[in-house]
Amino acid sequence: MKISQNSAQQIVEEIGKLVKQNINLMDETGHIIASNDPARIGNFHTGAYRIIQNRLKEFYITPELERELPNVRRGINLPIEVDGEVQGVIGITGDYTEVIKYGQIVKKMAEILIRERMALDNRQLDQRVQSRFLEDWILGSAMSNPQSLSERGFAMGIDIHIPRRCIVASAKNREQYTGTLEGQIVLEQVEHLVDDHVRAQGGIILRNAARQILLLRRQETQALEELCREIARDVGNRLGVSMIFGIDGASQDVHSAYLQANRAWNTAAYSNSAVTCFESLRTELLLDGLSRDSKLEYLQRIFRGCSAKEAAEYVELLEVFFSVEGSLQKAAQQLFIHKNTMQYRLKRLAEITGLDVRKPSQAPSLYLAMLLYLDLSRGEGELTF
Repeated sequence: MKISQNSAQQIVEEIGKLVKQNINLMDETGHIIASNDPARIGNFHTGAYRIIQNRLKEFYITPELERELPNVRRGINLPIEVDGEVQGVIGITGDYTEVIKYGQIVKKMAEILIRERMALDNRQLDQRVQSRFLEDWILGSAMSNPQSLSERGFAMGIDIHIPRRCIVASAKNREQYTGTLEGQIVLEQVEHLVDDHVRAQGGIILRNAARQILLLRRQETQALEELCREIARDVGNRLGVSMIFGIDGASQDVHSAYLQANRAWNTAAYSNSAVTCFESLRTELLLDGLSRDSKLEYLQRIFRGCSAKEAAEYVELLEVFFSVEGSLQKAAQQLFIHKNTMQYRLKRLAEITGLDVRKPSQAPSLYLAMLLYLDLSRGEGELTF
């Protein structure tokens, strides 16, 4: 039978609720693949096999046959025909006078449901095939064989040689949504809204780890920034969710464009701007060439003597301070503290690190520490020193 076992079980349960009888679904080999009675799944059904082999219109298991044949129960069995081919057999358990009135109705329901499930399974298969192709193309796992990649794309109506731009998009702080069912539903709604905007421009979308990787035909960065802001406004107004975007640097190939957009997206995650372009990155580019151990060693030197909790609090302080371009008044307002308290915390940070963020010559060291901490903590949570 050309549907999944899960789909077959769903069909049996749907029909069983309507007719209030035990329903079995057998495949083209005569084996029960779905049933209201789980103990029967996997058993060979002689009646179903006879229908398939002898092209019978129906086969009733009488009380005599029930005693004679293994793994069968009295009831009526009917062939399931889809597009002129017998796909399997549907069985209704019970006395003949009880089940005969349901026979043709159940047969027709099963055929309709199976046709729908086959179409759904095929669509899902097509989606999986396309997702695997997009992963190979965008994430770069198949770049060693560009000819094969081109042929696979052609089969799906995608020309990989067309110049494209790449955007990585997600909800801001998406980790807050992935841990609950309600949050996942919200993310699904966000993805649908993003889909609508991107597909309206003929774009291609790959869902990846609660993010969306968007490919659009080559256009100016300004146009892509406006598209991102338009999506952010739409998602914010409809769902109350903040978005972040990373835009590539107009690279010549899709994989390099993705790496650039991903780097920009990583920066957007802890910047004050919803949209970050790769072209605007400066200090952030230094992070790519550093190993995890080097990043951690730098942080340990800067925050020496600090507990993990204290380091996290100072990084939050620095985030706000840099986001308002060093304005003590605005930083204090964002943190809901008095300006004098802000001054005290910065003074305390200077005593611990030996670096005063208010001095232009020392601020870059703390800015780099903030970037490194945020970069590492995204994958590891709160860091320990």
